[in-house]
Amino acid sequence: MNKKTEYKTKQREIILDYLKENEDRHVTIDEVFKYLEEQGNKVGRTTVYRYMEKLTSDDLLRKYYIEEGAGSCYQYIGDHEDCHQHFHMKCTECKELIHLECSYLEDVNNHILKEHNFIINNAKTVFYGICNNCRGKSER
Repeated sequence: MNKKTEYKTKQREIILDYLKENEDRHVTIDEVFKYLEEQGNKVGRTTVYRYMEKLTSDDLLRKYYIEEGAGSCYQYIGDHEDCHQHFHMKCTECKELIHLECSYLEDVNNHILKEHNFIINNAKTVFYGICNNCRGKSER
């Protein structure tokens, strides 16, 4: 194996480790790129993007479309298949993307499928509003 191949493998390993360490949150390409720079790893943004897309197609990452024109964020799911099943909420104030696991919404999902013959794409379904934290700030 040549040095260039080893270097690329090391970069991928570092990216994957970072994603695993941050599996409880959503990360952007910019955050991964910044982390690599902080660790002294020179890697192009395109390389990071391609690897993230590969991990997405391999079902190790879940890609979330935040809003039109604002790019995407990713979350490491590994073997957590259930991550494909929930919805998300996006705070319009702090921009946080929050997991929404709610049995009521599963009922809505099932109703729409049964009664309207339509499958909702949870990866693209985001409820927009103001989170509890930001609401508390505005009430003070």
